[in-house]
Amino acid sequence: MKEIRISRVFNSDSGRAVIIAIDHSLFLGNLKGIKDPQVIVKKLTQNRMDGIIMTDRTFKFTKKLFQGKESPARILAIDYVLFSNVPGNFDNPFGYTLISSVEEAVKWGFDMLKVLLIWGTDKNTQLTSIKTIAKLAGECERWEMPLMIETVLWGEAIPEDKKTDPRILEDACRMAIEIGADVLKIPYTGNMENFSAITNNLPVPVVILGGPKTNNDRDVLQTVKDSVDAGAKGIAFGRNVWQHEKMDAVLAALKDIVHCNKSVDAVIKKYLSDPS
Repeated sequence: MKEIRISRVFNSDSGRAVIIAIDHSLFLGNLKGIKDPQVIVKKLTQNRMDGIIMTDRTFKFTKKLFQGKESPARILAIDYVLFSNVPGNFDNPFGYTLISSVEEAVKWGFDMLKVLLIWGTDKNTQLTSIKTIAKLAGECERWEMPLMIETVLWGEAIPEDKKTDPRILEDACRMAIEIGADVLKIPYTGNMENFSAITNNLPVPVVILGGPKTNNDRDVLQTVKDSVDAGAKGIAFGRNVWQHEKMDAVLAALKDIVHCNKSVDAVIKKYLSDPS
């Protein structure tokens, strides 16, 4: 059953996935681009995304939009990381807990769960997150529910210039697999050779996260192209999609790169160039 659920996320022809994350409001509040769950989910379903990462509350507000065979796979963001005691602020993570359950995910027909495993936090938060995710992984096995672990190096114990360090990330990925990851969501290292060295040694699919919003379309698309050429099985992007003024065009460009191996120049010319 777990394999069937995973197959709902990854395209049967390309073996890859374009996943859009809209769970940011859980941590950051009422963000531009996802203020109205109905609007954003409708856009993503109309553009036939492979999957959407969302909270159970967002799904309950939008469940009618997922009716039909062609609806995107649903990935439940099941945990909460406390980044600040002021709503909307994003500082150093210092608290971790689950806010839903595997049973709830099964009840609502989700295809996968997603949790954050942040390295570099204080020792208590670090241990709490590891113990919680390990226990959750056991529950996922019992229910045959796939688990995506988003493995990131965001804590203050890791220097800024090491946040995408391939050696540290490689260790973090292996540890996430040992804890119970069926899919990994990780940052791109910025280098095809060392990223390929990571993906080639991992027995589970890897998708890259999008990171902060940028206004440089070429850089974003080149990152996608380089990462899939280096072994990533797709992307799980958020702000660089739903905060883009040409969201539909960006989604089409991402799908062409991930599923059809189109070049960055080709998709920019087709979807994102201003008409002359």
